[in-house]
Amino acid sequence: MTTLAQPSSFEERYRAGSPRSQSCFERGQATMPGGLAKGAYYFRPYPLFMERGEGCYLYDLEGRRYVDFANHHTAQILGHNHPAVMAALYAQLEKGIALGAPVTVEAELAEEISGRVPSIEKLRFCNSGTEATLHAIRLARGFTGRNKIAKFEGGYHGSHDVVEVSVSPPLDVAGPESAPHAVPTAGGMSQHAVDEVLVLPYNDEAAAAQRIADHRDELACVIFDPKAGILPLRKDFVRGVVSAAQDNGMLLIFDEIVGFRVGTGGLQEYYGITPDLSVFGKIIGGGFPVGVFGGRADIMDLLDTTRGSTGFFQSGTFSGHPVTLAAGLATLQQLTPEVFAHLDRLGEQLQTGLSDLFARHGVAAQVVGLGSLFSIYFTDEELVNYRSLARADKEVSHRIFHSLLESGLFLSHGLGMNALSVPMNAAHIETLISAMATALAQSE
Repeated sequence: MTTLAQPSSFEERYRAGSPRSQSCFERGQATMPGGLAKGAYYFRPYPLFMERGEGCYLYDLEGRRYVDFANHHTAQILGHNHPAVMAALYAQLEKGIALGAPVTVEAELAEEISGRVPSIEKLRFCNSGTEATLHAIRLARGFTGRNKIAKFEGGYHGSHDVVEVSVSPPLDVAGPESAPHAVPTAGGMSQHAVDEVLVLPYNDEAAAAQRIADHRDELACVIFDPKAGILPLRKDFVRGVVSAAQDNGMLLIFDEIVGFRVGTGGLQEYYGITPDLSVFGKIIGGGFPVGVFGGRADIMDLLDTTRGSTGFFQSGTFSGHPVTLAAGLATLQQLTPEVFAHLDRLGEQLQTGLSDLFARHGVAAQVVGLGSLFSIYFTDEELVNYRSLARADKEVSHRIFHSLLESGLFLSHGLGMNALSVPMNAAHIETLISAMATALAQSE
């Protein structure tokens, strides 16, 4: 087994090649915590600032070009500045940016989504995946009359208190693997949030089903992020979770925020399931902030106040923003079965090529992928749940990330949750495989 070398001068080379990014980072520290608009951008020694994007490429402040495999947290499935999306944006901007009244694109996009996903009988728009999960959970609680929710250890569903439980718990406080403890993820969370969450283990349907059954009288819903392209999940496990929720009289909320990009009908089509409620984001907005939650009409109609108050409410100044929805509609209209087939071929090429490469080099590394989504982990442990992902070697990932940057490839800085985009072709995939070979050779 090859042992990868310790860091040499890759960070020094990075600093020497990106002085404008360093200057912008230092400037931001005076007015923003950590010098950035959001913490997710940060990697050591400072993040690379980008000037523009075009197709599947990004250009940094120094004018260097990168193939974009990060894909704005998987949201830019058509790449940057796609002509159809830009045309839709300009057409809407000429009509107005925000008009304070319904227009027409809301119904068009709603019909496009429900036409692709049969479980979506009715839906509502909001501004983020966080908002989508917040409102879906409220509906589940109100519909069932129960307060507690179940979620999976390592599942991420946004940044409101009840879903920010056990997203990335330290392993020494996470409890038994088959019965994880509920651990708060962020400081300042409500002290009651942890008590309202039952944490389930990934890839253990018997343990998950037993915990669900044991708490059936308390649970309003199971919210489930299948972690497409991040964690390999068996179809039997996914279907087992669905059955456990249904058999015990609670709602299933299916998180498609990342996974909807795997095919026309999203992950629920891939797994062959029908959830009660689903949440969407990312590609639905065509590059703009968006959230969608929807599902069974009898649940969603709790938000229908046209005949008087129902006791439920959802709104927001920018919910259903016409510019966002125009970009989202244009994006989905481009995502035909042929386009998904193209992305699937590229994804298969990438997974096969990287897996063969790791085997030839004798490196303890694995690639997880589904459709156009993929993650790379430096570990020889079988990847079955959050804990096995957490034990992967993050320092090696950091060094490989910087080596790939030097080859003109921009991935997620932890090498997890990367994505392909429609403008890519087989040559881009081979470039990544070759650059990974170079990175491994340099580290031997």
